[in-house]
Amino acid sequence: MRSSSLRSLISQALAGLVLVVTAHSIGCAGEASPSDPYADHEELSDLEPGDGKADGLDSFNMNDVYDDAFLTDANAIDVTNLQAFFETTPYGNRSWLADATINGVTAAEAIVAAAQAESINPLVLVARMCPDGGGCSASYRGLDKQFACAAQVLRKWYDASIDGTGQYRMGHSTRTLDPKTVTPKNHATASLYAYTPWVLVGSGGTWLVWNVTKKYVRYATAAGLLTSSPT
Repeated sequence: MRSSSLRSLISQALAGLVLVVTAHSIGCAGEASPSDPYADHEELSDLEPGDGKADGLDSFNMNDVYDDAFLTDANAIDVTNLQAFFETTPYGNRSWLADATINGVTAAEAIVAAAQAESINPLVLVARMCPDGGGCSASYRGLDKQFACAAQVLRKWYDASIDGTGQYRMGHSTRTLDPKTVTPKNHATASLYAYTPWVLVGSGGTWLVWNVTKKYVRYATAAGLLTSSPT
């Protein structure tokens, strides 16, 4: 979401629900630049206390970020419950997405439709909504196209891990742009690094995607909004 028209929309988002801001995601809007992998994109309100622990049990494992069942759970949250998530967010406020409409449908409907079209967890799309400062192709202008593209990219690299064509794939060691050596335990983790090839523990990248996802899942679970149990 990097066009000038979307920057205004994003600034409204940050004033309401603070959505995950990762370091230079690769996907719909072009290639990441390895020259500045440490740009300050994180929002302090996203970060969980205590070394990135999102609850009392889990800590970040850079080789096992999501499991496959979680990433591909297209029915994890439905439209009604995602709308409820926007009405009362993990940050204790109401998101602008609660009122947003895209081509006549609500943001919740657009997100769930995009996720289900590619068999991707809708909450993952919410957790990795991420502006940065680069340019964007006009063909991807619009939130609906951004949601669809994010789901397509995650699915593309998930499938590329399965068929062995991806740079990041399960069981294969690859250097990220931090640089760190990661060996994805599963296809979901491989897809995340193909999308955002940084670890950046404590500050951004795939660590921040994991951190915010855990925050959102924990909140949605406690609120009874998930239609399936997270693993």
